[in-house]
Amino acid sequence: MIIWLASYPKSGNTWLRMFLKSYFQRSDTKFELNKKFDDDFKSGGFPDVQILRDLKIDYNKFPEIAKNWETVQDYINLNNRTNYLKTHSSMCTVGPYKFTTLKNTKGGIYLVRDPRDVLISYAHHIGEDYETTFELITSSAYYETYPLPLENSQFKKSLLGSWADHYNSWKSYKSSRILIIKYEDMVSNKYDSFHKIIKYLSEIDKTEINEEKLIKALKQTEFEELQKMERQHGFREKLKGDLFFRKGKTGEWKNELPEDLARKIEKIFHNEMIELGYL
Repeated sequence: MIIWLASYPKSGNTWLRMFLKSYFQRSDTKFELNKKFDDDFKSGGFPDVQILRDLKIDYNKFPEIAKNWETVQDYINLNNRTNYLKTHSSMCTVGPYKFTTLKNTKGGIYLVRDPRDVLISYAHHIGEDYETTFELITSSAYYETYPLPLENSQFKKSLLGSWADHYNSWKSYKSSRILIIKYEDMVSNKYDSFHKIIKYLSEIDKTEINEEKLIKALKQTEFEELQKMERQHGFREKLKGDLFFRKGKTGEWKNELPEDLARKIEKIFHNEMIELGYL
């Protein structure tokens, strides 16, 4: 069964996955940033190009991907394990096809971040200016694309929609229990936020709550530690910019984001930002 690790881009998803990898790995295993997830923590991305290829699904056409969401999730769940899947997809419906159903989903952790900071971090990540990135995160028709250099094409991976579309879609999903965590709380109160995550997993998946492992995982995945490892060994998920783990701070928008863009975001996403305490 699937436990989703979901978020809009640049909202702490990779940090969460690194923490869980550290928490679940055996005590005699060295934590490495670029080491693939193993049997201690079955994790992957969704949708995954290789699985789509294996199942002979035409991944160059997004409607075909959406049509086969259930088929792919059935395939992933054949291992009879808990599968932690990272996704930036909204909890959407395309025609008659739902992103997921209770048959395949056990639960999910949804991370949300102040959209003003998302804009800054995402712009650096994709190598675009702030105006262009603003247009992306406020568009209800925004798709996440991923380059496939060997095929000289762009894989239209997920339907994100706007930042607010995305948040509301996961917040309103009632078929399975979704835990919502604010990125700002992960930064300001690491222990309580990550303890809440492990407690949630213990309730839906019987994960052991182990204080020693929790403290160790928090230390191993301190932002500065992840940044140090990336400087030494690189990071396979980096697209553009100097570092994937760039700053990891909150409130960066106050010093970096043009005031007119900040006001536009606050107007467009007013209700959600009020609800989450960002205004």
